[in-house]
Amino acid sequence: MVENDHHLATMLTAVKRIEADLEAHHPKALLLFGSLARHLAGEPGDHLPNDVDLLVVTNNTPFLVMKKDYGTAVELHSFPVARIVGIAKSLRYDSRPVALSKLYGRVLAKAHAIDVIAAAMMLGPAYGDVGIEQIEINGIIDTRDYSIHRVLMGGGWWERLCRYAAERRGPLMRFTDKLVRNYDFEE
Repeated sequence: MVENDHHLATMLTAVKRIEADLEAHHPKALLLFGSLARHLAGEPGDHLPNDVDLLVVTNNTPFLVMKKDYGTAVELHSFPVARIVGIAKSLRYDSRPVALSKLYGRVLAKAHAIDVIAAAMMLGPAYGDVGIEQIEINGIIDTRDYSIHRVLMGGGWWERLCRYAAERRGPLMRFTDKLVRNYDFEE
């Protein structure tokens, strides 16, 4: 048990150090997700967290932070602002089949489900209502809730983006929103 406590303490220390290191990059948001976020939220899991999963939204890609050793396994995904806003815009305006094909097409192209996970975090626990299906690992459905996350930086910005993405307008409203200049997400 003491070893598990030390492992969790090391991961939490790494998160604090990463937060401090990322301040110079002026991120719009920094999100903790994955097994550590679920563990901190009290979500029962079949094992303790084994790494730190972070998503940073910034136009200043933090290459040095991404390569730094924090004493534990860290998976840091950097999204330019336009990419994450594009996902939100797709969830808001594209038909469900188009939005889903964009999300899952990136999974195939990048061999990682980070865009799907980002969409799930934006939409919250009801992400299945949009048609986002559970991710499969080695052909087995992963039943973990991918919407669970913690906002470490940029809470107000992230909250506004989530509200924007969750308000389904559909393809027909895209045109009228463009006419009244209500189409773009206000950063």
